[in-house]
Amino acid sequence: MCISRFVAVVALLGMAISPARADVLVWDFVINESQVRNGPELDGSTDSPATGTGHFEYDTISNIMSYAITWNNLFGELTKLHVHGPATAVSSNPSHLFEIFGPPDIPASVNLNTDTWSDSRQLMALQQTGTNPMTGQPYDPILPSEIIAIMENGQSYLNVHTNVFGVGEIRGNLGLPVPEPASIGLLALGGMWLASRRTRPHFDK
Repeated sequence: MCISRFVAVVALLGMAISPARADVLVWDFVINESQVRNGPELDGSTDSPATGTGHFEYDTISNIMSYAITWNNLFGELTKLHVHGPATAVSSNPSHLFEIFGPPDIPASVNLNTDTWSDSRQLMALQQTGTNPMTGQPYDPILPSEIIAIMENGQSYLNVHTNVFGVGEIRGNLGLPVPEPASIGLLALGGMWLASRRTRPHFDK
């Protein structure tokens, strides 16, 4: 590879790993009854036929959380929808991290059995309801930095509550966020570099 081409590739790789490119965290996940851990069955599931999908994006620069949630064929009618944590994939936690419905109230336009809901808003500190049994005082608000730290560690899940399964009919563990855009760009540019080497004419000495 000639010096000028090498310098160009290094410059592009440097742009790919620039912090300005690593500003969005993305979670894509499925929602179903097999992930529920506090249902009526011995394994904690609900045997509900419902399924769904979830997509969350968090912009670390603007502090905006965007999301799209789909639920299909709920046995009961949707009553509440929010993100819980911290919890592992096989445990539950009543603490909320991010509210979607319940509060706020579910809009009248929403189908309570099969629908999709999307929105985007600034991530704010969330005040927990109830009191801490250890102190007898109200829980401290969960700050945005704490919320994102829990989500980044793969310790959050979306719970779909219904009037039949009040503690959750189906659930989706968010898992870890996908690779940041900078990492994706780095892999793509690396592939371009390898391709350029393979297509470069070879001359025997």
